[in-house]
Amino acid sequence: MNGMSTASTNEIGLATARTGQWLSMLVVGLVLVAVAVWFVFSYGYIEDDAYIHLEFARSVAEGRGFSFNGHVVYGDTAPLWVFILIAIHGLGLGWIASAKLACAAGVCLAVSGAWKLGQELLSRHLAILAVLVTLLNPYFVHWSFSGMETIAALGVSFWIVVLGVLGIPSVKRLLAGASLVALAPLLRPEFLLLDAIVAPILLWRLWQHLSARPTPQRIAACAVFAVLMAAPLMIWSVYALDTFGAIVPNTNLAKRGGGLRELIPRMATVYGVGFPLTLALLALAIPGLLRRRIPLAMAVLLLWPLACVAFYLLNHTVVQTRYILLSMPSMSIALLWLAEQRNGRRALIAAAGSMAAAGAIVIALIVVPHVSNKVEYVRLITRVASYMRESLPPQDRVAVFAIGQIAFESQHPLVDIGGITDRTVIPYMGSPTRTLQWAREQGARYIITGDRPEAAAEPVFTAAAPFIGWTFRHSQYSTQQPLVIYRLP
Repeated sequence: MNGMSTASTNEIGLATARTGQWLSMLVVGLVLVAVAVWFVFSYGYIEDDAYIHLEFARSVAEGRGFSFNGHVVYGDTAPLWVFILIAIHGLGLGWIASAKLACAAGVCLAVSGAWKLGQELLSRHLAILAVLVTLLNPYFVHWSFSGMETIAALGVSFWIVVLGVLGIPSVKRLLAGASLVALAPLLRPEFLLLDAIVAPILLWRLWQHLSARPTPQRIAACAVFAVLMAAPLMIWSVYALDTFGAIVPNTNLAKRGGGLRELIPRMATVYGVGFPLTLALLALAIPGLLRRRIPLAMAVLLLWPLACVAFYLLNHTVVQTRYILLSMPSMSIALLWLAEQRNGRRALIAAAGSMAAAGAIVIALIVVPHVSNKVEYVRLITRVASYMRESLPPQDRVAVFAIGQIAFESQHPLVDIGGITDRTVIPYMGSPTRTLQWAREQGARYIITGDRPEAAAEPVFTAAAPFIGWTFRHSQYSTQQPLVIYRLP
């Protein structure tokens, strides 16, 4: 009887495993179809900041150095992404196709990293939940094929934790993790925070792994790893200081806002729309976290997003959706693990399902119409750039806030009133009148805006632009706003 009972149990276990495998394969198939459909749907959308990357990449590829609109300037926070675009373009692809292919590779990196994290923390069959929670986040969907580096950076963050903190350590595994730690800050500056957390852990694991070796060899190996992890950023910093006169890019200042009274409500909204269930589960989990020891990997996955929040507040950063997408999915996956540890597999499935459902609602209500309008807006800016090339005097400078696509497609001399390439405008950005005066002093003869900048300004090109903000008022996506090129008197 015991033999029959054991056999029955084994058969049930095998059947459950097969069911889990088939379910995982089905979900993976559906995910692949959804990603392909979204790739086609959003192909016409390239974020304006992505055009900034492309302008720098084209300049470097054509031998004009790290310049924008003809000026050598430190206006890009992701120099590694620029060189990735150059490498893909070198294969014979156009610049837009290169950006899309780079994003597709980033999606693969993020999905594989989420899957591996799920395998290490949950189980082989439930790893799909970590993938679903990541993929069905509205910010992930929005930025997936935008031309930006965000999704690739998210994937790098996952793999840094997998290789540097999780699993059985080996020299090859830790070397791969150290390589990612080394390159990551050149993809997003926030990685300095994750590196500060992971690098000591990685060196400690290397030290433990080499315990059978003589102490001098262990010290030498750790020193080599430490130099490897610091070298790329140090080399780039020396280059930036020599070329641009600064090691901090202009965008750091340009993306700063006012006081905390204005910034905290905005930050709370951005975090709340993108990760409402993650924040709710974190609030519920805090008492338990304070009472019990958690694995080192959990501490990393939780501390990394909190360190980013602290940095954004101290830096007075005007937080955007792509900023928090870099770190918050790590917290989501960590909280799935906590849910399973405290309340079992059903709690894990319920938590993952709730996160995915909340994300799907925001995707349907906001992301789909938002990206659809972004596609239309990109087409409109192409018209604006064409008009500038064909109708404006080539020596007359044009003032504009969103400089990326205009610069990339028109190649017309611009005055950047957004502070990305010229930080001297930043003190005046709170006042349209003072900003206009500054633009005039820089030689602006035209300005692209919605409202008439002054009474004597003459409109020379007028179009209707779709609404491109984030709102739950779905009807607003069908509204339009003026987009005008004014000749300044």
